[in-house]
Amino acid sequence: MYLFAYGTLKRGGKYHFYLEEADLVAEHVTISGSLYDTGLGYPALALRGDDVIQGELYDIPDVLWPAINDLEDYSGNAKTDMYDRLTIEVETERGTKQAIVYTAKAERLLKEYIPEGVWDVERSFVK
Repeated sequence: MYLFAYGTLKRGGKYHFYLEEADLVAEHVTISGSLYDTGLGYPALALRGDDVIQGELYDIPDVLWPAINDLEDYSGNAKTDMYDRLTIEVETERGTKQAIVYTAKAERLLKEYIPEGVWDVERSFVK
């Protein structure tokens, strides 16, 4: 299954090492939504709005999903998870693909709106 990486998992990001065994499928991938800085060193995505959110697409081996879910505070428990794990369509240079994306559940994560729709991985290292 594919993962749409839009924050700290992107190349150069603080947590990109989680994807060392994954294959980069496409460097320039987009979805529609709204991107926010949480103020915690990572972004949060809301699928509302029509901004173009830019990210990368990875083919994730099954063995990596548990660690990625942990990183994204996703356990499948709707009451305690900070993020939802959804399957959406992403636009690549070669057409549309289905990918997993983690979206913010809590409004408190949506602090600083990023209108350009791109997470600067350098923000990951600033606290």
